[in-house]
Amino acid sequence: MRLLGRSELKALLQRPEEASVSIYMPTQRTGDVEQGAIRLKNLLRDAEDKLLGMGLRQSEAAHVLEEGRALLADTLFWHHQGDGLALFMSPDMFRYFRLPYHLDETVVVSNRFHVSPLLPLFANDGIFYVLAMSQNKVRLIQCSRDAGREVTPGTLPESMADVLQYDEFSENLQFRSGPSQGAAGRGNAIYHGHGEGKDVAKDQLVRFLREVDHGLHEALKDEQAPLVLAGVEYLLAHYREVNTYSYLLSEEVDGNPDELSSAELQRKAWPVVEAYFTKEREKALAHFGEGSARGLTATRLDDVVLAARDGRVSVLFAAIDVQRWGRFFRDERRLELHEQYQPGDEDLIDAAVVGSLMTGAAVHVVAPEDVPNGEEVAAL
Repeated sequence: MRLLGRSELKALLQRPEEASVSIYMPTQRTGDVEQGAIRLKNLLRDAEDKLLGMGLRQSEAAHVLEEGRALLADTLFWHHQGDGLALFMSPDMFRYFRLPYHLDETVVVSNRFHVSPLLPLFANDGIFYVLAMSQNKVRLIQCSRDAGREVTPGTLPESMADVLQYDEFSENLQFRSGPSQGAAGRGNAIYHGHGEGKDVAKDQLVRFLREVDHGLHEALKDEQAPLVLAGVEYLLAHYREVNTYSYLLSEEVDGNPDELSSAELQRKAWPVVEAYFTKEREKALAHFGEGSARGLTATRLDDVVLAARDGRVSVLFAAIDVQRWGRFFRDERRLELHEQYQPGDEDLIDAAVVGSLMTGAAVHVVAPEDVPNGEEVAAL
């Protein structure tokens, strides 16, 4: 499954088109999963009406929605879902992403893709990952506050045997430590396989862990989400020596992760990540308060959108599930707000968030009452 990172977000936004269709919908992991096809069929009909309302001919609207409609008959597709599904369609682009959190039904047709419902993937307090490792299995779990699902980016090795290319690998390997060496004070790890009586030396273990780190780096190279390790202590200690991912947390989920489901790993990791998210948000609020005293903050929507477009935002707070429709006139540097959605409108809160994300700002998507000064957006 393709992970939705910042590079994918940029690809969605870098070529605005008048006929850009964004569809969000909840999906089911189990039960009558094919109800998703019925739901999507209705949402595509809504999208077609909006495209025709923008002045497209029937044939042009059908072309935009063609690949989305092809999914309706794909039974296998509907049996491999997460909690939410996002689809993006334009005359020359089609993308879909399975998401690890629930989504409300939304259809937006505008001059660019609507990405607000994706914000939990990019906000500083949204998505996190669990890397569950044993010698027999390597899994990457993408998690939200409420759920977790295994993702298969294709860059991670499946196991130590996969890396070392052994035909047989003992299911029960014993570990012992030699004398402490190196700056970390950890000894050489030696594994004795009962079946063949061959030693698996530490350099082979390190080779395996470096392959895991390389695969993780490729999968998460655009991410700034925290990562929690899950596994037995000695394996995780050696992994930390080769890790290159900047957002690896110090606390771990200890024990054999092979016995835990994705949901169980998410539940065990959440208290660790919740503490991290809380600390980051408190730091951001403190910085905002300091900036406010120096006149370096903005809370009016038009000021925030302009600052985001100019790349002047370092920290942004945005209210979740709040939309403000209108248009941004770049040449005149002004906003036009509408009470209701009009064809060609964009969500201006969405525009502020996207502009901030694209220039590296820290974005916190919070409940409306938690935005500083009681506004819908607030920027440092």
